[in-house]
Amino acid sequence: MASPARVILFGSQARGKADKDSDLDLMVIERDLPDKAAEYLRLKAAIGRVGVGVDLLLYSEAEFERRSQVPGTVPYWAKKEGKVLYDTAA
Repeated sequence: MASPARVILFGSQARGKADKDSDLDLMVIERDLPDKAAEYLRLKAAIGRVGVGVDLLLYSEAEFERRSQVPGTVPYWAKKEGKVLYDTAA
């Protein structure tokens, strides 16, 4: 079982522009991610129902670092505007 290295809140909630219909956009970055589908299902079950929709994006550290260098991608904006909720390096 993997464990998150970093969790980033991004989107309208992170920008302070959320409204009553806004969901939570969470990016979970893991050191290694051998089975992305299984880990996604495990995390969705762990989060459960929180009263709002949760969009969960899952990346390995290597994939996140690569994609976050490409302007316009979701990882790029998450790195630029997101709020780090959890970081094992901190």
